[in-house]
Amino acid sequence: MKKTTILYDNTDLTETYPDIRDYLFDTYADERGWAAKEDIPDDEVYAEAADIDKMNWEDFYGDLEHIFKNDCYLLTGVCGRWNGPAEGGKFIHSASELLDCIGHLDYIKIYDENGHLKISGYHHDGSDSYEIKRLTSKGYELACRNYFAKDRYLHQVIMNCNFYSSLPHLAKRLYGG
Repeated sequence: MKKTTILYDNTDLTETYPDIRDYLFDTYADERGWAAKEDIPDDEVYAEAADIDKMNWEDFYGDLEHIFKNDCYLLTGVCGRWNGPAEGGKFIHSASELLDCIGHLDYIKIYDENGHLKISGYHHDGSDSYEIKRLTSKGYELACRNYFAKDRYLHQVIMNCNFYSSLPHLAKRLYGG
């Protein structure tokens, strides 16, 4: 059975708009003279959604910084591009390095699926899909001997062998259970 824990998701903020509109009305209706929820300008709803998303991201990013500071990870996957999808991988030593890989995404979903850390998102050129695994000590040694190369074969060996990598189980590490 597939167990998915969404760690961060801003792919469909429009789902939250009715709740945000309710919150704004309950909190500011008298102060701003709104007689009905429909009186709330859409710009205020969008701005509040952006503020909530920013807070959620900052909280999650803090968790990522804590997790990534002690281990090395390998991100592999596919990046959608204007001239077709491109496969690749990168060794990740910090949350900021992960952000370098996914910062181009306009919308992103980061989730744990049975211990697998997955990222999906989209941007103006297409959609991206990644998986991240934690390097074991032997995997780190192998990567180091190969100078942490951007080498597809090296990445495949590490990602497909539990001697060299392991599932991050990020949801369990962050939230227990």
